[in-house]
Amino acid sequence: MKGKTGVVGSHFVLNTGAKIPAIGLGTWQSGGDLCVEAVRTALSVGYRHIDCAHLYGNEIEVGEALGEAFNVSLKREDVFLTSKLYCTMNSLNKIENYVRVSLKNLGVSYLDLYLMHWPDSSAFGDATDPPSKSGSEHRQFLNRLKQAWKAMEALVDLGLVRAIGVSNFSVQQIKELLKFAKVVPAVNQVGSSFLLASAIHFEQIFITGCSFIDLDKCVPPPFQ
Repeated sequence: MKGKTGVVGSHFVLNTGAKIPAIGLGTWQSGGDLCVEAVRTALSVGYRHIDCAHLYGNEIEVGEALGEAFNVSLKREDVFLTSKLYCTMNSLNKIENYVRVSLKNLGVSYLDLYLMHWPDSSAFGDATDPPSKSGSEHRQFLNRLKQAWKAMEALVDLGLVRAIGVSNFSVQQIKELLKFAKVVPAVNQVGSSFLLASAIHFEQIFITGCSFIDLDKCVPPPFQ
């Protein structure tokens, strides 16, 4: 069966009951007109999951391509949008502002999934390298994590995001989070090199993996 929602077996069900497409387009290291064209093309050939992050610096370009699609052929509910929070030590009280910036840049009123990009809050690190712990004590880390997760949970209550999750969390870090989380993370997104180390079963937490694509090779779209 083909259509706007893809094909049979092309989704997984999260602990919120929402369906997340099995294959999505990542937007890391994609910028400018190339980013707009990549998202435009992906949507045109059947991709229905776009993975973004404020740290990637291209959500305005992603939003441009989304706006085109929403004006022509797709509805907002047809596309599953993920973005990520990059939290610094001085920004724990600004998390709501950050998601609102992403929403404005993407041109939408809500996100389907919002992830904590890295488990530790720091002023250092980038999209692929974990932030430096700078000698942080474990108790300090847990205190920051509790503050950040509480703010993430509030985003769900405000209707700004439909589900929240984590990214690049280890098994132990997830165990610590589950000790105080009122909202169980829907997803833990990890890189392919980290996937096996993190692939322990936690009830209700779905593991998603991201991997790089060799653009010199022909990669067929997920739905033809």
